Amino acid sequence: MRYMIRDVFTCKRGKVPEYLEMLKIVIGALKAAGVTEHKVYADIAESMDTIFHEMEVDSLDAYFELERGFFVDMDAETKGLVDAYNDVTVSGRREIFEVLDI
Repeated sequence: MRYMIRDVFTCKRGKVPEYLEMLKIVIGALKAAGVTEHKVYADIAESMDTIFHEMEVDSLDAYFELERGFFVDMDAETKGLVDAYNDVTVSGRREIFEVLDI
């Protein structure tokens, strides 16, 4: 079974470029950990300053174990990245879908 995880973040006005630079770092870390399928979208019709990041994974358990590990014993650089994410965003949510082969 394969899953698509979509993280949706609404940025503060004018902060999308900063958010995207941080997202590049996160995607790089995920790719290094084996999560290689990524797409990034910007909403241009409804919610301005909203970015969608989609990735595909084979196991939700493995993905969430990886994600939780990211927050355990954070070094100063990782904590700074998390704080910066929080500084430039207004809200976020996650959607998870089963990928169907039809």
